[in-house]
Amino acid sequence: DSATIFSNVNNQGNLGIGKNATVNFSGQNWSNSTQSRITDNSNNGTGVTGEGGWIRFMSDSLKQQISGGYNAATHTGPSFPKIKVDNKQGIELLDGSAKTRNEISFQKGHFFLNDNILVLGNNNPGKIDGYDSARYFVTGNHPDRGLLMRENIRRSDGTVVFPIGSLSQSYTPAAIRNASRNGDDYFVSVFDSVKQHGVSGNTLIKESVNKTWQVGKSKSPGTGNTELFLQHLNSDEGSTFAANRQYAYISEYRNGRWDTVFPQQQPAPGNLTTGSPLNNSGVNERVMITGVSQNTLLTKFTGSKDFFIGEWLWFNAFRLDSMRVRTYWKTKPEININHFVVERRLSTETVFSPVGNVPTQAVNGYSTTILNYQLIDIPNRDKGISFYRLRSVKNDGSFSFSDTVAVAPYPGEYNINLWPNPSTGNFFLSIHKTLPAKAVVIWNAIGQKVKEEPVNGRSIIPMFLPIQGAYFVGVVLTTGEIIETKKLIIAGK
Repeated sequence: DSATIFSNVNNQGNLGIGKNATVNFSGQNWSNSTQSRITDNSNNGTGVTGEGGWIRFMSDSLKQQISGGYNAATHTGPSFPKIKVDNKQGIELLDGSAKTRNEISFQKGHFFLNDNILVLGNNNPGKIDGYDSARYFVTGNHPDRGLLMRENIRRSDGTVVFPIGSLSQSYTPAAIRNASRNGDDYFVSVFDSVKQHGVSGNTLIKESVNKTWQVGKSKSPGTGNTELFLQHLNSDEGSTFAANRQYAYISEYRNGRWDTVFPQQQPAPGNLTTGSPLNNSGVNERVMITGVSQNTLLTKFTGSKDFFIGEWLWFNAFRLDSMRVRTYWKTKPEININHFVVERRLSTETVFSPVGNVPTQAVNGYSTTILNYQLIDIPNRDKGISFYRLRSVKNDGSFSFSDTVAVAPYPGEYNINLWPNPSTGNFFLSIHKTLPAKAVVIWNAIGQKVKEEPVNGRSIIPMFLPIQGAYFVGVVLTTGEIIETKKLIIAGK
């Protein structure tokens, strides 16, 4: 069923839109009062927990406007069941926040947030489809404004895309993969320019991609692992960035500075789209080990083939074998340093413990040249993720910590085999009978979950993928932990 409204809408009461219904709106302004409701097919047509129908914003002659009446701070007020953006002039959000419970579909045109907040989901991240470089959410060009929020993103949701851009010709989306089983509400925005001090100071044009992404989560900020994907336009790359783009990385503004992290690598073609990959764009990813805060600022810089530490310390770690983990770090300069302490937290532990001390190489604790250190942690037989950090202790006893580094278990620790690989489509996965496996999960190259197969006590699991490409196959334990991820190539016949 469908109906068309040609005038403006001022919703002061209750409007019910069933699952298979569409309301075509051709007026200019849709306004919800704070006490109004738009119900769906749940609870005999009086609820807001069902799928509901579409409100299709359609016009070719004027930009349409929404005053949503929703309060994002208190999570109260009316919400739309599903919205279709079918207006080449676009639709724009006015007067605060709005919420859509289930889905937003882009047919044509942009959704301009105008420094306001749009919330999507109903205790889940909801669904967005039809987005590409010509159809997306325009955030505006200011920090702390123009936010797209998606509710309760969990590990099981895989990679959740935020199709945003600061302007109507500047598609620079982000994507989030929450590693926790506990869901959280994430928001993302983006604005032009990169400042030396986050949102102030000198503009870093040559070194960056001239975009700052603002990411936050509301329920448990600063906890858990979050994997982030950021996509920039190649035309936004500064001259220094473009000359060294094979060493690109995502940088976080923290503790008064932009950090330097590894790995540093060439951006992948822009795949955060429902259309064909965008060769004029580049995607980089980063795992936020210490979690996303309520307000995390991110951008992209590049390193170089000649290692240089802009700050005084860089720390990393990797597994040598099933028993040993190598930790290593570089300093420049060292000022009043006495010694270093490597600390470790196993997957079964809640606190860090020291595993070794290393004295400074600097004479009297002072050095202006690069100094290299390492410590081998043995034994470390942990079958989960181990976390390492470095404590730098000064002569007066004060200390500071490095960023935390995650180290995976040794490949093959779980006796998981995958064959044939490469495959023409059919392949098998074997799991040791003692492993408490719940399911096999397959992700594509950008981390979107494409298949999940229950184990049900089997030791050999036949599987099939019809589309050529690179995939990652992982095993989920009954505890929810993902282990032993293996790369799979489907090469075709």
